[in-house]
Amino acid sequence: MPSAAFGKTVANIFDAVLDERQTSTALESVTNFVGAAGAGFLLVNKFTGQISASAGWGKFTGSRADFLAHYGKIDPFRKIREQAPCGSVARLSECLPQSLLRHDEWYNDFLLKGGVCDLLDAKLHESPSHIVLFGLHRATGDVGPFPRDAQRFQALLPSLRNAARLHLGLIDIGYRSAIGRGNLDQLAAGVIFTDEHGRIIETNPAGERILQIGDGLTMRNGRILARRSFETGKLARLIADAAPAGASLPSAGCMLIARDEGHPPYVVRVAPAAGGRPGDGLPMAVLMISTPGEARVSQGELADLYGLTPAESRIALALARGRRLTELAGEFDVKITTLRTQLSSILTKCGVERQSDLVRLISNIPVIDPASAATEPK
Repeated sequence: MPSAAFGKTVANIFDAVLDERQTSTALESVTNFVGAAGAGFLLVNKFTGQISASAGWGKFTGSRADFLAHYGKIDPFRKIREQAPCGSVARLSECLPQSLLRHDEWYNDFLLKGGVCDLLDAKLHESPSHIVLFGLHRATGDVGPFPRDAQRFQALLPSLRNAARLHLGLIDIGYRSAIGRGNLDQLAAGVIFTDEHGRIIETNPAGERILQIGDGLTMRNGRILARRSFETGKLARLIADAAPAGASLPSAGCMLIARDEGHPPYVVRVAPAAGGRPGDGLPMAVLMISTPGEARVSQGELADLYGLTPAESRIALALARGRRLTELAGEFDVKITTLRTQLSSILTKCGVERQSDLVRLISNIPVIDPASAATEPK
């Protein structure tokens, strides 16, 4: 396997994760490397069941607009793949018999008319909110192996899964929206670019504030460090893996960084930096630093939104921060049976059935950070 071509393909994949403008280049690179007629990916929103994003490259001539408006909704293969385990790979022709496909609207009026007769699909990653599917296209009339080099495709799968995991993590912190607007400065999460040794090259304003505060992460002699030595060691390994100086392939990872005074830990995602960043031409890593639980809706706002009592709002927010009913019974000096009754009332008012659904609901309520709001133009 040509290591140079393999490494370039992997680098293109991570470039596309950090900058969606590179998606076509990445799909073309994968298509050519494994030997297929084309490639594409789907981002599916689990809450709505709709396709949030899609992209493709290759000989397929079907309309993306038609797919999003109609054919994606009746795609039987997509439904099968969404229910499959993460990491699984399957062929369309082996999942759905020809007797069914012969009469299927999506297959005949979209795939075949677009010049594709078969798909090889991988379910790369799944989060509580999204699913990432990746597929290779086989051209109509192609009688050779599909893909031409299955070993290369298998070798790429770990990097594709790694990239998909990073993709969904960046959606959670709003990074992809910010880079799409070309404005990382307005991103609430901290963004820090480093070389392979952890020397800081550039930061956005939020990243600079994190380093200046020095709570969990700081800078010493130009390098980024964590508060605890073992965290510094792990962070250094993640940075070295994301920006390897030798022949090693880049990879992405994440870790928690502890902070002082009971503050929620930082969630730090480390990824290979895309081309065109400060210091381009050198191996670089980008660190995206977010803080779970700090920007939550207030008790008063939660009560207004769902008609909760002050006590119910307090309980709901405590549960959303990971507390348990048994802990709250002692803290609030109430019986556990009373808390369970209040929780039942909260679930009913919020229109959810389980405590996990309540936590997800509260976590997804949009909140404006007062610090960032103060910098908005009047």
